[in-house]
Amino acid sequence: MQVVFHLSSGDVGDWRRALGNVRNLLADDTADVDDVVLLVNGDAIRAVEAGSPVSTEVRALGETPVRCLGCRNSVSSRDMAATDLLANVDLVPSGVGELARLQDEGYAYLKVP
Repeated sequence: MQVVFHLSSGDVGDWRRALGNVRNLLADDTADVDDVVLLVNGDAIRAVEAGSPVSTEVRALGETPVRCLGCRNSVSSRDMAATDLLANVDLVPSGVGELARLQDEGYAYLKVP
């Protein structure tokens, strides 16, 4: 199965719950997972910024099969630079566009806080 987790909230508690959901899926031996994506957009782009309260947890995802994707529009609209993000985060032009593309490819969509 292929799964995309979508995180858009600016709340740190929501970021922690979302990362917990990702870790729970990875630890679930009954889930046959081929690909996992964590896509952040909106205010959640701050979660994947170097020095964020969850930067250690996001950085640790780089040692798992999870692909972390950030929305370039969200970065630009918050006067951030791509270099502000953690090294394991790749930018896509549009978070919503990437979500639509992944769902069209058969990814299960999980909206996390």
